[in-house]
Amino acid sequence: MTRTTFFFRSLATAAVALVAAGSTAVAQGTESAQSFGYPVGELSTRALGTAGALGEVDARSAINPSALSLQPQGAVFAQYDPELRTVVTSAGTAHTTTARFPNVGAVLPVNRRLVFGVSASTFLDRTWETTTSRTQTFGADTAVSFDERRRSDGGIEDLRLAAAYSLSPSVRIGIAGHGYTGSTRVTASELFADTLQYRNITQVSNVSYGGNAVSAGVEVDLLPKLNIALSGRKGGHATMYVNDTAAVHGNIPDRYSGSITFEGIPGTIIGARFSRELWSQMQSLSINNAPAVDATDVSAGIESAGPRLGGFPLLIRAGIRRRDLPFPVNGADVRETSWGGGIGLPIAYDRVTFDLAVLRSTRTGVAGVDEHAYNFSLGLRVRP
Repeated sequence: MTRTTFFFRSLATAAVALVAAGSTAVAQGTESAQSFGYPVGELSTRALGTAGALGEVDARSAINPSALSLQPQGAVFAQYDPELRTVVTSAGTAHTTTARFPNVGAVLPVNRRLVFGVSASTFLDRTWETTTSRTQTFGADTAVSFDERRRSDGGIEDLRLAAAYSLSPSVRIGIAGHGYTGSTRVTASELFADTLQYRNITQVSNVSYGGNAVSAGVEVDLLPKLNIALSGRKGGHATMYVNDTAAVHGNIPDRYSGSITFEGIPGTIIGARFSRELWSQMQSLSINNAPAVDATDVSAGIESAGPRLGGFPLLIRAGIRRRDLPFPVNGADVRETSWGGGIGLPIAYDRVTFDLAVLRSTRTGVAGVDEHAYNFSLGLRVRP
């Protein structure tokens, strides 16, 4: 193979890798960030402290719009979620740190019954990088070494405008409109050790997304200490653009979910949540028709008041979660199990709340690949 032939072959290979919505676990170096990316979950730090169990009744999670009525006080919030990921394969061990800012927003009460909310949360995170060492023969030159590097940065964001209304002290409803936007910058490079004889090759492509959806929810106090919450999202039209050109069309996936919570123990809330997300509806949005599977998410957790600080209780949380990830690896479905806990710390007479959550997650399903991660979440809520 001549150097010129190799140059054009590499360009073609890079272009295919850039526009493809999915790839193998070896290429991306992770089980969790296949195809369109890792589903972060749109959960607040508080909800993550219970492994997602309180997501349906949490005003800062972009799940159930009726939950806004549970916090009739104005507030702004933000969170930072770093992930420390380790992937072990027969080729070796890779460590990755991913920094996310997955959830910011505000709660805006109009009166005791009507509350509005705005938020921007991460829907899918497609951040990964991998480097593979290879050798190639060029004419009389044999075993020329170079690194094949693939990198992706970006994802899809969910911009939500929601409203909740209390029909009565025991019944609350909510509705929200969602706009989905984002982009992914993908870089494919062939990097040679001998740059005097061989020229490095780098190809960059930008993939962007646009879509919409609506969601609705309801919460009912069946008994004074027993609550049931239900919500659903109806996905609308979505488009993928490659370098500002409309490439394919599809749909944002539908979702339906519900939870039950019990507050019969003073200062304690116990909850369990079930969710089903129809990710297969998103498959047509992929250029190479990468597979997507419908995913189930089940979690259970507890939040309880601990010792008092400045007159307000320190909140202690724990939970466990088991869910499917939406994008298979070489035909193998990936499942994630997470367990952990967190705390909620009131500051300045409860006008500022600092939340911390830590989850240990394992992802299984692909033979010969062991992936686990520590997911941290730091949240801040400020109210006037």
